[in-house]
Amino acid sequence: MNAFSYARAMVSTSTADVSGPAATPWRDPRRHEWRGGDIACGWVVGAVTLAVLSIVLGVLGGAAGAAIGAVAMMTGLVALSLYGVPVAIGAATLLRVVRWEWLHLLAFAALGALGGALALSATTWTMHDPGTYALPAGCGAITAVVARGVSRRRAIRTRGIRPPEPEDATA
Repeated sequence: MNAFSYARAMVSTSTADVSGPAATPWRDPRRHEWRGGDIACGWVVGAVTLAVLSIVLGVLGGAAGAAIGAVAMMTGLVALSLYGVPVAIGAATLLRVVRWEWLHLLAFAALGALGGALALSATTWTMHDPGTYALPAGCGAITAVVARGVSRRRAIRTRGIRPPEPEDATA
């Protein structure tokens, strides 16, 4: 038995209100399972969050900020697709056994900040002072946390809550 199957068995035995995946398609939202639709939702929400952050950057920065915002949006979408999606799948898989939502959000914030800093490094090909990485790292962290939070709420809303039992008509 490997670590993932052991952890999955521990989680499934610790949730007494779930009768098991074979009995019902509804899952316990505390088990942190993910599907392809959750990842797609996270990508769309991440892209919208990047667009909003780029527009804010463009408005606050004047004429130069508009150009920087446009480049940030393009770079952010590439980073979201090439770095964010695989890292989100890996993090979601590894964090599946962790029940505390705040720890998930903290991990996604750290990985998003790293992605933002890597996106800056990949586009400029020069070394910057550490302060230069603060804005893209912050945007990456915000994007990752918002995308993770919305994807989680979608997962709970679509399949995490057991439907009410039908009432008996003969009673």
